[in-house]
Amino acid sequence: MKTIHKFLMVAAFGFAHPFHAAAFQSSDKSEEKVENQRSSSIQFNPFSKDFSDTVTVPFQFSFVPFVGTNGTNSGNVINEVSINFFGGYSAGTTSFEMASLFNINRGEMSGVQLAGLFNQVGGKVDGVQLAGLFNSNLDSVRGVQLAGLTNFTTGSVEGVQISGLANFSPKAVKGVQLAGLLNFSAADLEGSQIAGLVNFTAHEVKGSQVGLLNFAGKVDGFQLGLFNYADSMSGVPVGLMSFVRGGYHTVEFGATDILPFNLALRSGKREFYTFFQAGIRPDLDREVTWSFGYGVGTSPRLGQKLFLNIEVSSEQLNKGNVQAVNLINRFYVGGEWQATKRFAIYAGPTINFRVYETDFEGHPDLFTYSFPTIRNEKFYAENIGSQMWYGFKAGFRFF
Repeated sequence: MKTIHKFLMVAAFGFAHPFHAAAFQSSDKSEEKVENQRSSSIQFNPFSKDFSDTVTVPFQFSFVPFVGTNGTNSGNVINEVSINFFGGYSAGTTSFEMASLFNINRGEMSGVQLAGLFNQVGGKVDGVQLAGLFNSNLDSVRGVQLAGLTNFTTGSVEGVQISGLANFSPKAVKGVQLAGLLNFSAADLEGSQIAGLVNFTAHEVKGSQVGLLNFAGKVDGFQLGLFNYADSMSGVPVGLMSFVRGGYHTVEFGATDILPFNLALRSGKREFYTFFQAGIRPDLDREVTWSFGYGVGTSPRLGQKLFLNIEVSSEQLNKGNVQAVNLINRFYVGGEWQATKRFAIYAGPTINFRVYETDFEGHPDLFTYSFPTIRNEKFYAENIGSQMWYGFKAGFRFF
């Protein structure tokens, strides 16, 4: 019984007071360190950068900070392997750390760090962090961060960040950011950003951005999204609407074989651009015929002032209110002459393919001032018909 009693007293003393590898070098040093630990108070400074009084131990176990094998000196101990039942606090980790709730390291973490809720590291991360809610680091990250909600670092990222909501870095990112909502880099990106909502890189992107909304400075690669913005781009933006500040922007006024007055707004790059369009054909004695639509195109250079336009568009043609399907799908190949820096003239033929509801009697007349010939007309099930004819498109553009 006396032997068991002594063993329990030694174990209790170990949990109440820290130990480290150097403590076994000599009995005098051990006694001196124990005296210092007895006289010291518990200090919790998770963001302290003072590592002058730290030691390294091969293993530690704790229930919560300061209740474990490193005792009240937890914040001054770097652990090679750290197992925290609920949560832990240390000067750093060099191999492996795991907790059911949280891990807090004042200094650097290398290896693998797992937590049910969050990981907080005050220094560099070199390895893998996995947390149910978030990973937060006050220095650079090299490796992988995986979090249910957010990954946050104040330094650069070299590797992969994956989160359910957002990834954030105020410095450069080299690798991949994948988030359910937002990826943010306040410097450069070399790699890819993929988000369910927004990708933002303040400076240069060498790679790609894929999301509903993409924002960047200079892009050397491509953007794919509903809306794309870039200051300049050596690649191609692909989306419903793209705006490159140093790219291709025009306001177009023109006529087609159906409507004499058309307006289109183009944006993107000459390699690939998108445009929204609307047209009107006034009639004094009846309801106005009008249209709205969308298209994509490319405009390669043929000469110093001459460009080729290749476009595909679709517009809904209406008389009065929109009441039935009446789509004019158009393929256009034409020329554009850049008369001045901000003024151009364009013209060319079109192939038109109309898809409409045959049982609706309120469709507007197709042609009132031009007389093309319907080349092909077909009728399908569920009151759908189609027509094909050749037409034209001409006008001028302001830049």
